[in-house]
Amino acid sequence: MSLTLSRRAFLATAAAALVVPFTVRGTAKVASQPTTLNAYLRIDADGAVTIISPVSEMGQGTHTAHAAIIADELGVDISRVRVTVPQQPAPEYRLFFGQMRSVGSFGVRKWIEPLRKSAAQARTVLTQAAATRWGEDAATLTVDDGAVLDPASGRRAAFAELVADAALLPLPEEPALRPAATRRYVGKAVPRIDTAAKIDGSAVYGIDVRLPDMLHGAVRLAPVFGAEVDSIDAASAPGAIAVAEVPGGAVVIAESWWKAKRLADGLAITWKPTPHDQVSSDDISRRLRAGLDADSAPAAVTRGDAAARLGAAARVVEADYEVPFLTHVSMEPITCAAQVSDSRCEVWMSTQGHDVVREALEAVTGLPAERIFINTTYLGGGFGRKTHGEIAQQAVLASRAVGGRPVKVVWSREDDVRQGQYRPAMAARLRAALDADGRLTAMHARLSGPMMGREYAHVTIRDNMDFFSHDVLRTQKYVASDFLLDHHEVPVPPSLCPWRAVSASQNGFFLEAFIDEVAHAARQDPLAFRKALLADHPSHVAVLESVERRSNWGTPLPGPNWGRGVAIVESYGSRCAQVAEVEMVDDRPVVRRVVLALDCGEAVNPGQVETQMVGSVIDALGPALRCQVTLRDGRAEQSNFDDYPILRIDEVPQIDVEIVDTGAPIGGVGEPGLPPTAPAVANAIFAATGRRRRQTPLGQA
Repeated sequence: MSLTLSRRAFLATAAAALVVPFTVRGTAKVASQPTTLNAYLRIDADGAVTIISPVSEMGQGTHTAHAAIIADELGVDISRVRVTVPQQPAPEYRLFFGQMRSVGSFGVRKWIEPLRKSAAQARTVLTQAAATRWGEDAATLTVDDGAVLDPASGRRAAFAELVADAALLPLPEEPALRPAATRRYVGKAVPRIDTAAKIDGSAVYGIDVRLPDMLHGAVRLAPVFGAEVDSIDAASAPGAIAVAEVPGGAVVIAESWWKAKRLADGLAITWKPTPHDQVSSDDISRRLRAGLDADSAPAAVTRGDAAARLGAAARVVEADYEVPFLTHVSMEPITCAAQVSDSRCEVWMSTQGHDVVREALEAVTGLPAERIFINTTYLGGGFGRKTHGEIAQQAVLASRAVGGRPVKVVWSREDDVRQGQYRPAMAARLRAALDADGRLTAMHARLSGPMMGREYAHVTIRDNMDFFSHDVLRTQKYVASDFLLDHHEVPVPPSLCPWRAVSASQNGFFLEAFIDEVAHAARQDPLAFRKALLADHPSHVAVLESVERRSNWGTPLPGPNWGRGVAIVESYGSRCAQVAEVEMVDDRPVVRRVVLALDCGEAVNPGQVETQMVGSVIDALGPALRCQVTLRDGRAEQSNFDDYPILRIDEVPQIDVEIVDTGAPIGGVGEPGLPPTAPAVANAIFAATGRRRRQTPLGQA
């Protein structure tokens, strides 16, 4: 992976290469020699292919998918394709709230069309160049293994021979795509293109960055959320090269990180009081519960008249749910290296949020965007946490404190858990109307908690609708009419940040645990109940039938303390159903098996899709069973894996995955596998015990 390939450097040798800009809907028309765009496919004079991808690689295989798409459409071996990330955001990358971000399971589904089109454009002009050279009709020529072939004469011209001529031709605006039958990679389990580098240690993560004359920084952050520095006694860090004040704390700079960390731990620093100094999780929970009892709340979705239906119902089912704060605990800690001068700012980091980082650096340096450069490394996990830019600001301020020398700032695990940004604590009350025949006729969902969209200046919340808070509930398909979703907003002290699957993670739990309760109130099998309600949605039915068949739904389990639970969640354009098998051991749930089905439309790399599903279930089970962040006296009580215990390897259940293809449009993969896990486990606990657990973590009786 290149950390230094800029747009200018990329175009500097364009005369010797074929450069094709990606065409994203709404952008300007393409030209064979672009001067302003910076999302490119490039074929060099030696036939090597480079993609400047708009998406970071954080272990989910996106760059391999991009390489496979390009290799198939262009007609080259995937080993010839290199993927890098640009140093500067640009309009062509901003598909998510006007931002360049690697989020929302967009990495493949939003870029497959422009990737295929750019490769088809390149293949078309290469073929035309060969046709002109040979005096043949381009329609009679074929492309294979990086060369244009003339089947009639047996002539062959490698791309490397044709690049110079092809670069002079205009790019077709609507090139013909290759037939699916010609694909060697897409739709097959392709080995990751980054595996070798990650095995031999040559892959560069943010924490691996080494720069000439580089110093190291460790942070000392306010223990109470929102607190600012009152005073710093720099003399209390003897041996430090410098102490830089940063928002909410300080960075101590030394020759090594361990030295900087020891000095930071001993730094005498005082904090200004805040309104949150005495806040606890119990306080927040009481506020969330009070929001559920409020007479009214602003509506986000209104269809029909749910209140009237509920008032006339033969039976009303009602239940309250609550989830705690969660943190991300990516294996790679938060880190950034920076070097700044009066005219240039450059950072090296693992980031998902390029425009967020750019904005943060503009604010702290006063430099314009064109003088800010972001070198994106591999990410050792992101999960939404690495969309924020505070670590980049800290590193730049540290570099400025030592006269512009490069400084790499690394947060410890304790820093990240205690002062990270969290998935919000939320509560929900759901009410359903059943008629005399047990049919679901109306539903009212009340959320109580913060709106994560408030965290972002570029996000506009209109009519109380916040994508970051309302996913899954706003698009639920169980009740077509007579549905109300409202949200009583309750601000909380910690900074919030998207967590894997964002609001689908908690709203999937709320909705699917509740639908199970409604099914039992209607005296119906919970899986059959869902299938009946979703009969007009074939993708939903298909994934439910997959898990029904493979889990042997309805057959006896090994013992009386076992239970099966089902859940289905549509998120990020995909449908995922799961059946969890749980054994209760001393009233503690032990997940023995999870059967999963996913319909994500076209599976570009089925092997990686399956891997993502397995990883999603493992990622979900820790918070579902026992992980949470609790507050006392305005600060987090947890600090590391000993008191934030993610799932251990010996606890991983059997996970069976099936990819279901109903011909639906391509959807996301990185996040949709997570939301159904917690409700499937909760519903299995009920099946085993007859008691509902409506609050996560579910492992607490």
